[in-house]
Amino acid sequence: MEIDCDELYKWIDEHPITRQKRNINRDFSDAVPLAEILKQHYPKLVELHNYSPQNAIQPKINNWNALNKKVLRKLQINLTPETVDNLSKAVPGTIEKLLYEVKKKIETFDCGDRNITNTPGKIYYLEGLSNYGSIIPIKVKNGSKIVDQKMVPSEIFDKMEKDLAEKTEEIINLKNKVEHLENLLHVKDERINDLTNQLQNLENDPNSPNPKGRFFNNLF
Repeated sequence: MEIDCDELYKWIDEHPITRQKRNINRDFSDAVPLAEILKQHYPKLVELHNYSPQNAIQPKINNWNALNKKVLRKLQINLTPETVDNLSKAVPGTIEKLLYEVKKKIETFDCGDRNITNTPGKIYYLEGLSNYGSIIPIKVKNGSKIVDQKMVPSEIFDKMEKDLAEKTEEIINLKNKVEHLENLLHVKDERINDLTNQLQNLENDPNSPNPKGRFFNNLF
């Protein structure tokens, strides 16, 4: 996996964080800056009070474990204990790989880009916000032709952006719930198959005078 570090660092710089950037490996070693970045894209998913600045290794590990459990796993990113340890110890290259994965997830799920908003069949190009009002001019492009120009109040557009981000978070949570239920169903099916096999074995056992009765007595 090749990482364009210049592009990655530029993407990081687009996100305001409380910590001054000096060394990316040490800056992110307690997970706080990443939590702040994720908060900007998934505000309902991240509670910043769970992640406080740390200097010692173990508290840093605790921060990473919390972020992994509460946020990253819901984004289909799962940190191994070795990765958590390397992140906490600021091992070079580790945070870049994680940030690259996070960047890809955000670009896939987050629709908060204020320059281009995609909808089926149309692309809306925002031309800017007037300093004298709250109107955003929008050109609607369908295919290769500009169809017309529309005006949308900025507060409506901002609300649509916010609603879309919230729906994105809901979709992520629902996908995780579906996967959990599918796993439970799989376990249940395996249990049913196991019990069915046990019952069949008892029925085929010539030494069992009442296989079904004995089976259900053992079962309950």
